[in-house]
Amino acid sequence: MATKIYTVHMNGWSASADTDAILIPEGFNVTAFLLGPFWALWHCMWRTAIVLLLLAALVSGGAMAAGLADGAELVLSLGVQAATGLWGNDWRRHVLARRGVLERTAIAAPGYRDAEQRYLVGGA
Repeated sequence: MATKIYTVHMNGWSASADTDAILIPEGFNVTAFLLGPFWALWHCMWRTAIVLLLLAALVSGGAMAAGLADGAELVLSLGVQAATGLWGNDWRRHVLARRGVLERTAIAAPGYRDAEQRYLVGGA
């Protein structure tokens, strides 16, 4: 099984236990690619969701106004979705940092649960 890298984020102002840690994987986010604005809303990234919806409308409307074929519109839409999948986790880290949630460390583990366990046990 391949090892993934996870960044661990915690509130800088909180004295709560480590169980409130947020782990974000590095790399491509399939959920962000497939669900875009809904993924952003799930993570309370309101501005990101609005921008993704506006961008989707702009691509669709721009393609119609330019008289592009359906295939070209599809390619443009998939490009926006691919960018969302590629940078989604980075956007999430940025939003957390803007809210005062600090990046504490990085963990290498085969899966999310393993990374969580390594962090909580102190293997980081």
